[in-house]
Amino acid sequence: MTLYVSFLLHIYQPPTQTPTILKQVIKESYQPLFEVLTNNPNTKITLNINGSLIELLDLYDENTLLDTIRSLVINKQIDLIGSSCYHAILPLIPQEEITRQIKLNEEIFHKFLGKGIYNPKGFWLPEMAYEFGVIEPLIAENFEWTVISSVATPDEELPDDYIPFLKPNFKIYFRNDLLSNLISFKNPTVEEFYQELKGLKNPKKDDYYVILAMDGETYGHHIKGLIEDFFEPLMSKINQDPNVKLIMIAEIPKYFSQEKKVNPLPSTWSTTAEDLQQGVPFPLWSNPNNRIHNLQLTVMNHALFLVGKAQRYMNNTHNQPEEFVIRYKNARTWLDKGLHSCQLWWASGRPWYSSEMILKGLNQLILASSEALKVVLKNCTDNNEIENVKRIFNEIFEAQKEIYLSV
Repeated sequence: MTLYVSFLLHIYQPPTQTPTILKQVIKESYQPLFEVLTNNPNTKITLNINGSLIELLDLYDENTLLDTIRSLVINKQIDLIGSSCYHAILPLIPQEEITRQIKLNEEIFHKFLGKGIYNPKGFWLPEMAYEFGVIEPLIAENFEWTVISSVATPDEELPDDYIPFLKPNFKIYFRNDLLSNLISFKNPTVEEFYQELKGLKNPKKDDYYVILAMDGETYGHHIKGLIEDFFEPLMSKINQDPNVKLIMIAEIPKYFSQEKKVNPLPSTWSTTAEDLQQGVPFPLWSNPNNRIHNLQLTVMNHALFLVGKAQRYMNNTHNQPEEFVIRYKNARTWLDKGLHSCQLWWASGRPWYSSEMILKGLNQLILASSEALKVVLKNCTDNNEIENVKRIFNEIFEAQKEIYLSV
């Protein structure tokens, strides 16, 4: 009987992150984490790094870290997977925006890491935010699998000896929430964790697998000492155990051939059973009982509408003045970045809250809306449409005012 263990680490910083915090996270987490991989060639992980973080690493001259990641990919110790470039919560945005975020992510990877380095088949759903509608854009972009929270499985038993699939050409694996959260929030010793890991053994099964997924920043930044006291010795212990094998998620089908169709519930990796009972699948990002969330999503949806309207004019009108070409590009860039999840997460109060992060994200969406509105007003000749876009823009400012007075 063999236990196959897959580690999935997600590293990300929002586009509004400060250089001071970025460099602190690099020093405490990213550098020592990848040093463990470099020094232990039998250790391998599945990794998601969003384009947002890659841009910041380049902006603040931290390209050495990218060189290390590139080397580890070449050495087959890291399997890179795709994602939304700026960490948008995909169930909250239109499918065309999902596709755009995927393509932006790909462009950044190809620019900074090389086309031969980034050819992902797996996809990271930011915050593991899943609902059925987000899968079609992933399939259209040739992704083959993703990982979601075990809270999403409608079955009592977590799939661990077969391949769950949503569609014949798309697999949907489940994270072991219990063990993943044990690492992230309980700070166990290696021995304590290993007992829990081996305790998964089911005498009715020959082989089984477990997926452990968490923020990479958990190691060293969120929990000091977790790299040298836990991650490195755990990897060593796994590699020395003849009954446990460390694999990448993409390798699971090599060892398990049986497939079963599943119908996961809409959820995130922070969703509780109580949240699902209350009909709130994305509680830290879209809670109908959270007034600030409602206002933020109003601004986001209005910004999407205005930028979409500006885009149609840009596509249908030739010889636009350079001023408005630039305004549209600015609007599009602000919107791409303004869709990031952090502003919503920091408004959740479960348990963290930051007015600074709320307002940083809000300002990006307002800048996008302002630039887009100017493009629309320059091109539009329909008085009813002009009044409509002005009304929408005024609603954005009303929401902004209420948010500023609430935080």
